[in-house]
Amino acid sequence: MYERYWQLDRPAFECDLDVRFYFASRSHQGALLKLRFALEHRKGAALLVGDHGIGKTYLTHVLEQDFQDSRTGLIRLNFPQLSPTDMLGYLAMRLGATPGPGLPRGTADQLLCSLETRLQQLATEGHRRILFLDDAHLLQPQHFETLQLLLSVQQQMGDPLSLVLMGRTELLSKTQRVPGLDQRICVRMVVDPLSPEETGQYIEHRLQMAGQSRFMFQEDALRAFWEISQGIPRRVNQLCDLALLVGYADGITTLTSVEVEAAAEELVTVSMD
Repeated sequence: MYERYWQLDRPAFECDLDVRFYFASRSHQGALLKLRFALEHRKGAALLVGDHGIGKTYLTHVLEQDFQDSRTGLIRLNFPQLSPTDMLGYLAMRLGATPGPGLPRGTADQLLCSLETRLQQLATEGHRRILFLDDAHLLQPQHFETLQLLLSVQQQMGDPLSLVLMGRTELLSKTQRVPGLDQRICVRMVVDPLSPEETGQYIEHRLQMAGQSRFMFQEDALRAFWEISQGIPRRVNQLCDLALLVGYADGITTLTSVEVEAAAEELVTVSMD
């Protein structure tokens, strides 16, 4: 809507998964490097935790670019409400361990047996799969025990399945209550919010990637962005998007903390509605 006014080639602050806009903050880049190491060396399982909107799922999409070869398949599981048996059934379907396209029926033991056979086949063929499990902090102990069994059955096969658990920080303590799974987690990464300095750099980076060569935010605006968002990238995006809209509506070309605070009020109003 306001892209032409601000001389942008594309929206700069969409809350989507466009990896062209990746900003390598200290914490995000550190987590990315550790996760890449874990997957490249087939370490079994990895843990990625942080607040809502911090960019956990986004980081895994950035990482996907390194695993686009024909022998690697990527699976995303975004249904923490599934029962442990249905979770196994979904994985069996996605891994090709079942004859039909639908969710397979059977007991947990039967599904594990089918998965073991399929994982052995993948290992023999030199193939592998990476499973990204989002909102894992919502899982119950039975889910973690099931995942432990799944990792156990493939241990002698060269680990054709790698598991990445993503969720809020309480996921750390939840996995610790299942020692068999916790011992198979090789890296635990906590993604921190952006610092005040990184928040300004993040905003500038996204504007540059959107084609803007002139930085329109004053220093007090950058401070306000960080104070209100607390360095959470999704909140920064929402605030910047609305601040640009406010500036466009008011016909101004330089944005201050006044416009940022107006944007914050809009966000509060929207959330209350």
